[in-house]
Amino acid sequence: MGFWGTYIVARSARPLTELAVLRTPDCEPCWHGRGGNGWQAVQVKRGPEGWESSDLPAAWEQTLRELMEQAGSPVLAAVVLDSDGAQLIGYSPGDGRWGGWLMLDRIIGHIDSDAWPRFDWDDDADPGGPPRQEDDETYLPRYRAAVDRLSAAAGPPGSASARGLLAWASAAGLEPDEAAVRTALDGTEVFCEDLFLTLLKGLGVPGLTGVI
Repeated sequence: MGFWGTYIVARSARPLTELAVLRTPDCEPCWHGRGGNGWQAVQVKRGPEGWESSDLPAAWEQTLRELMEQAGSPVLAAVVLDSDGAQLIGYSPGDGRWGGWLMLDRIIGHIDSDAWPRFDWDDDADPGGPPRQEDDETYLPRYRAAVDRLSAAAGPPGSASARGLLAWASAAGLEPDEAAVRTALDGTEVFCEDLFLTLLKGLGVPGLTGVI
């Protein structure tokens, strides 16, 4: 079973785990990574209430805005669904909200159940055989409609969101590698968490060493 939860990344002079917004019962970190120049990341199982909401942008993003204020720096989050993909959310004081996705095609059905193909079992076929998958001509319009809706509400998938993320990185005082960022946004991994860490490296976030 994969990981369901949220990674939150920011720079702070204080440990992120000591900031008031992350010291609530639904935000208890299970991992805390620290890198150079005050950069840190926390991993929160399940995340704040409503973190997996299909109503995007989600109400829980207030947590990120409060963290940005308390940390005094831009903040980036990855909402990971079963390690199969992630919604990416960034906030910076000057530019406001940024959004994107990692491997959206693998998680879109968790957010919109109509976005995955339907299966049925033919009563005349072998009951122990595989189910019949819906034809692309009826499934793909629903999938594309879901991608369009999520893109409009929360940000486009893959490297289509790169420009906003690069702007976020610059606002955070980082020196991103644009090619590496675009490659990561379009990339795939067995575990989405690994792809997110690759993305952080491309953004210029110093290597994070776990402390809990």
